[in-house]
Amino acid sequence: MTLQQKLGFDADARVLIIHADDIGMCQATVSAWARLVEFGLMTSASAMPPCSWFPAAAIEAQRLGRRADLGVHLTLNCEWQHYRWGPVTRSAPEDGLTGPEGYFHPLAKPTHAHARVDAARAELTAQIERAIAAGVELTHLDSHMLTMFSPALLPVYLDLAHQYSLPPLIPRWSAADIAQWCVLDQALAQTMYEQICAREAAGETVLIDSFNGLPFGEAFELAERRTWALDWLDTLGAGVHCLIGHPADDTPELRAIAADWRVRTGDAALFADPVFRDAILERGFKFVGMREIRDAAYPR
Repeated sequence: MTLQQKLGFDADARVLIIHADDIGMCQATVSAWARLVEFGLMTSASAMPPCSWFPAAAIEAQRLGRRADLGVHLTLNCEWQHYRWGPVTRSAPEDGLTGPEGYFHPLAKPTHAHARVDAARAELTAQIERAIAAGVELTHLDSHMLTMFSPALLPVYLDLAHQYSLPPLIPRWSAADIAQWCVLDQALAQTMYEQICAREAAGETVLIDSFNGLPFGEAFELAERRTWALDWLDTLGAGVHCLIGHPADDTPELRAIAADWRVRTGDAALFADPVFRDAILERGFKFVGMREIRDAAYPR
């Protein structure tokens, strides 16, 4: 039985998750997320427990109730030059999670090179527990900057998803897809592909069929982003697919933090666009969130 059938759709249904990353990274992400939940096109999102505005996101999640489909954006990196965050666990330098100033490494590569797996597991567990303690009804786990996609960290990701009965947001990638998306050599990608397949065969994880992220270096205007997204949707066959954005409101804070602020405000505009919503419906897509996938994979 296909995942879309487990969700109650026909075998030939095209099912779409519209997902927002980086919630709680700054205030502009929280206000945008809450507004987009009210609009109703976005079906899922993930929050960053190490970040300063995560508590505000947790409060909004409680206010929104079941409309707030929110997971943990497992975070082992901080990519910004002047706006920094570090581990929830306040780990020691020898754990390898942080650079000389005590903040997370800016990119996945140094994390993969230096982070101790046991320290990463403890940190990610603490992030999940922080979200639970804040009263968030978690729907899933996913990976900030795809850092969890390494042969050492992927088992941690899959273990935590299974331990907490939360689906990981992982598409049904081939080894070649993993190599391309995660910028890894083919041998490492093959190892990870085999890890994922083994977990799925054992019934320990659930995979969606594909995902794609709205572009960072092009198509900043609403009409351009709409066209880009619809062109991708038109390539999809039956299955459960996920379109990922990074929506945020246009504020001085966001512009000071993120050189790519136009991408983030563009994603917010797209996820509040009735023309985009209607075009998706006209194509016959069905909407779903990660809560429904969680409940299908891990009946409660």
